[in-house]
Amino acid sequence: MAELDPPPATPTLPAAPTPPATSGQAPDGSVEQNTTRVAQRMREPIKKFVSLQWVPLTAALVSLVLSVTAIYVSTRQPDVLLILPDQIRVAQGRESGGAYVYLQPAFVSTGANDRVEVIRDMVLEVTSPSGERASFSWDQELRLVTDPETGALGYEYVADAVPILVGPRDAAAPLSLFDAPNGWFFVPGSYTFVVAADRVVVGQPISARFSLTLTPENVAFLDQPGPDRFLAFPIE
Repeated sequence: MAELDPPPATPTLPAAPTPPATSGQAPDGSVEQNTTRVAQRMREPIKKFVSLQWVPLTAALVSLVLSVTAIYVSTRQPDVLLILPDQIRVAQGRESGGAYVYLQPAFVSTGANDRVEVIRDMVLEVTSPSGERASFSWDQELRLVTDPETGALGYEYVADAVPILVGPRDAAAPLSLFDAPNGWFFVPGSYTFVVAADRVVVGQPISARFSLTLTPENVAFLDQPGPDRFLAFPIE
């Protein structure tokens, strides 16, 4: 019996080679892992910002700045401004023995805190036409009154000259009497006046200056016999 030849063998194709890894890719899912790590790193500062961890530190810094500013403002020296009135009233009498002046300076606090300044004393320095200087002393606080019979303007004693308190909410404007040295009288000519006020807290005086000219007619009116007379002059 004849033998059959076996069928020819099916040719086997070679296996396809594994493609090499290209740049930007890595085997075993490493690309996805890298992307996840980068995303996590980007989310961390966002989480910190959203969690408001910076708020306590910022609040502490702001509080420190405000505290330092408050301490600086509260410890500043009080600042007081001396403002001259619109007019000065000059009087003298040969019978009374000297000249005197009615003046109402105003003291206003311009400081940035609540500290109070004390005006301890005032003096009115007067320089005569000959260059002689005289110190008018602050003696009294007065108020204006009107004579009900004659309608003439006069002055009435209120208090002795005492220290003045000047604060941010309390300005002071005492109507003051300044007396010349005994035997000193005004004569015709130009005068220079300097109001000087001594301060207790700051320790440095404040002052204001103005000028005045008296004519022979002015002096003759002031020197008339009888009760002392006064004249009002504008301050420019």
